[in-house]
Amino acid sequence: MKIPALLLACFAMLAAAGCAGKAREAAETPAPTASAPAAGGKEYAGDDDWDDVVEVKVHDPIEPVNRGIFWFNHQLYTYIAKPFSKAYKFIFPDLVRRGVRNAYENVRFPVRFVNHTLQGRFDRTAKETGRFVVNSTAGVGGLMKPADKIPALSDVPKSDTGQTFAKWGIPHGPYLVFPVLGPSSCRDIVGTAGDTALNPVAWLGFIFGGAGWTTAVSAPSGAHGVPDQMDQYDLATQNALDPYISARTGYIQYRDAAAQR
Repeated sequence: MKIPALLLACFAMLAAAGCAGKAREAAETPAPTASAPAAGGKEYAGDDDWDDVVEVKVHDPIEPVNRGIFWFNHQLYTYIAKPFSKAYKFIFPDLVRRGVRNAYENVRFPVRFVNHTLQGRFDRTAKETGRFVVNSTAGVGGLMKPADKIPALSDVPKSDTGQTFAKWGIPHGPYLVFPVLGPSSCRDIVGTAGDTALNPVAWLGFIFGGAGWTTAVSAPSGAHGVPDQMDQYDLATQNALDPYISARTGYIQYRDAAAQR
């Protein structure tokens, strides 16, 4: 397989799994400081050499393996994803990138609709349906988000299957790091499979069959999230004494906070 095709396949995987969106949202949630515990009453570990580091206690039974994959992902991000990100931002203006992001977010309506419903948040189910109708019509297929200007529809928290599992009381389970896809947990990786099954983008690949269709349909979705992912990855790890711990802590804190919305 040629390198460009491999690169597109990698980002298609990111898109199909929904990881681009999670990574971008995770960085928007500020990490707690040492004097203010994270949501959920997590305990923190540290010593005099780590005064500025807040570490959530995480069940990480295969940490050496996870660290190895984290190192591999770091090389991938540094030498492939970041140059791709710069080229993508140079070639496509912000208006185009935002339109692609909005359209793919709109298409993921079934993921949010089903999970709001499974969580018993029928008010959010109704609002999400209203957003989809408005954005799909007045927003030209979701390229724009006019629903954001309607107060009754403007503030609907996103939802996914992993959050639904959390609200049902299912714990994270072991922390996992996957090649290309990055951090997850046993609960969230099963949730990601559920999100993929509900995502119409994945349905097209299944209907037409073959990796070519899956890549062609999913690649733009993965591509639009890469610049944000790289910015947030740098934000989370650049000045960390231990980037692995920083990334792990940020991921778990974000997912815990998302489940409480």
